[in-house]
Amino acid sequence: MADKIAVTVDEVFSKLPLEQVSLIKNYLTLLFKWHATSNIVSSSNEEYVIKREIFDSSILSKFISVSSITDVGSGGGIPGMILAILNPNKKVTLIDRKSTFIDFLEIVKSELKLENVVVEKQDFFDNKYSINSECTLFKNFSNKKIAKMDFENKLKYLIETVKKSKSVSKVYILTGTPVLQLSKQFHEDYKMNVNKIASPYFDTSRFIAEVFL
Repeated sequence: MADKIAVTVDEVFSKLPLEQVSLIKNYLTLLFKWHATSNIVSSSNEEYVIKREIFDSSILSKFISVSSITDVGSGGGIPGMILAILNPNKKVTLIDRKSTFIDFLEIVKSELKLENVVVEKQDFFDNKYSINSECTLFKNFSNKKIAKMDFENKLKYLIETVKKSKSVSKVYILTGTPVLQLSKQFHEDYKMNVNKIASPYFDTSRFIAEVFL
């Protein structure tokens, strides 16, 4: 497993500094080790995760210019941990409500010595919780409160919940083609840019939606 991870990371991230490449390899080794018993990532295919999830996260990183980030429902740490590795001068807060994910994220933070990472066990929908970052990230976020909503209403609900935290100026969503099908009314209500991730590895594309609050 470690050899497959190392070879694929070297292929995909050949232009990154060696220290960051090493941290990504170490993170992925921990990720798949935990996944074997705790199911904390979307796929067991190391090459797919690196070329889809990690590559897309690295592209997302290029869009974020603020100094503090909160990854909501971080799960196994994608994209939050990758953003922290690629941006050591940015504060990255990872929140999740499940102990399995929190335990894993704390171990990654410790073993990789990521001093810019904060891990918080929180329910994003808790009315008492307030995000203390300049931007918020969502990727495949799900919760029983929004599970039955269509994409547009789910997105509205997430944005309106974020707006309660006064420090947040932008919301980033790493998502698929439904973001291209939002109504005219949605675009009138929210200022949003959508950027396509041009993947060299897959025919299908993901998108980065940037919502200005």
